[in-house]
Amino acid sequence: MIRLLLAGYLVVEIAAFAALTYFLGFGWALLITLGAAAIGFAVLGRRARGLVSDLRRASRREPTDGEPASDTALFAGAAVFTILPGVVSTIVGLALMTRPVRSALHPVIDRGIARRTSLIMAGVPGGVGGRYVDGTVEGDVIDQTSDVVDLTPRRPDGTVYVDLPSLPQPPLTRP
Repeated sequence: MIRLLLAGYLVVEIAAFAALTYFLGFGWALLITLGAAAIGFAVLGRRARGLVSDLRRASRREPTDGEPASDTALFAGAAVFTILPGVVSTIVGLALMTRPVRSALHPVIDRGIARRTSLIMAGVPGGVGGRYVDGTVEGDVIDQTSDVVDLTPRRPDGTVYVDLPSLPQPPLTRP
């Protein structure tokens, strides 16, 4: 599958460069290709700074302009397309950075993230599709008592109390 995608990318980019060369000449085609890469990198850097500030605000639980998980996934795709050499991939990368395209792709990315999360959680005990089965179990239940006693000091609300030793005081220095 990866080889097929790589071959398709190469065919499309070579065809686009050949078309530019045919209609505009080799010099203009090369200039347009290099200009598209420069514009792509400039926009990519600007968008990266905006995404980092959105992620910082989201980590502090402040309201953000977008959805950090979806925006990060779309930005990663846009970065890959922008960094790949060629006019077509740069245009696709720049299109992925525009607000209308991101808004249209947010539901798709969110479903993909949810599906991936549920697949990851499938291996976690108690997770979706985990090792626990909802149903009846046939057989004898043997009640065993445990010799393990929890001696963890707890507060009245049930939270764990941890008594951290204080650091030694630095010696007093005379001026």
